[in-house]
Amino acid sequence: MNKSRLSDQIAEQLESIIAEGGLEVGQRIPSERKLAERLNVSRPSLREAIQKLACKGLLESKQGGGTYIKQSMNNGLTDPLLDLLKERPEFRFDVLEVRHAIDGQAAYYAALRATDQDRQQIREAYEKMVALHQTGGDPLEEAKADAAFHLSITEASHNVVTLHVMRSLVSILHDSIKNNLDKLYTIPRVSEPLTNQHRNLMEAVIAGDPERARLAAQEHLVFVEESLQEIDKEQARHERFLRQASILSLDETEE
Repeated sequence: MNKSRLSDQIAEQLESIIAEGGLEVGQRIPSERKLAERLNVSRPSLREAIQKLACKGLLESKQGGGTYIKQSMNNGLTDPLLDLLKERPEFRFDVLEVRHAIDGQAAYYAALRATDQDRQQIREAYEKMVALHQTGGDPLEEAKADAAFHLSITEASHNVVTLHVMRSLVSILHDSIKNNLDKLYTIPRVSEPLTNQHRNLMEAVIAGDPERARLAAQEHLVFVEESLQEIDKEQARHERFLRQASILSLDETEE
């Protein structure tokens, strides 16, 4: 077979692995030797395929060694608007609306398509998330574990577009969940239902019940949104009370 044609086929195979989520943006790909063994191809042909993907902007070599999935693959979904969303917590409701659509469908298809390995990863992500919530440690680590749990379900949906959209939004997802956790998990009446909702979602996906999984994901996000709105109202009432108390205190001083 023509060497150039072989390298094209290897490049296409690597593209498929990237597209299907086997390699993530920013992740270092295996060494040339290991990758050649896994793909059962020669190292010269693999090297040529990697060069072709680098020219297409999918891969990049970094100083110090190693070839990585290029970060700029997500440029279309990491524009200044998304930076603004990260900096403005009040936009968390917009993020929740997007998640309402994506998470529900992801849970539905995860219940239909999850492999035994997917189910194990979902269970492990759930257990790690619950353990962090119970210890009440670093809110950012809790946020990452929460996001990882939901992403494990998205991965199990085996929908390439949904997976890449969610991975592109993951930094916003971390910030959004962190802002939510700062408020939600400090309130006893909210933290227990959240844990139960996550468990119901996990169990529905693992049980292979797509409709129950979809409803569990959507009901969870509705609960989060309504709880945050109520917390915001309580905070606004408290701030009004403080302002009024401050005004009255000033009036008394003037007298």
